[in-house]
Amino acid sequence: MRETLRDAWEWFANLPHRYHGLMLGVAVWVIWMIVGFWRMVLLAVLVALFYGFGRIWEQEGSVAGIAERLLAQLANRRRPRDDM
Repeated sequence: MRETLRDAWEWFANLPHRYHGLMLGVAVWVIWMIVGFWRMVLLAVLVALFYGFGRIWEQEGSVAGIAERLLAQLANRRRPRDDM
């Protein structure tokens, strides 16, 4: 039993991060569907969102890299421009 779980975990851990994001999106959708507030269309939106997050995660290599890039973009937007 332990070996089967270990093999399953290794398989999951070796998947590309985009599929981790995809699975996370489906899990979040299932939770919301159990609660009952969302429609079936939300599945496509959540899956696409988390799939995209997984792809960015693959490119950056870590969640910290994603946060750093987003914060840098926000800081550049809020900085006043002198050439106006």
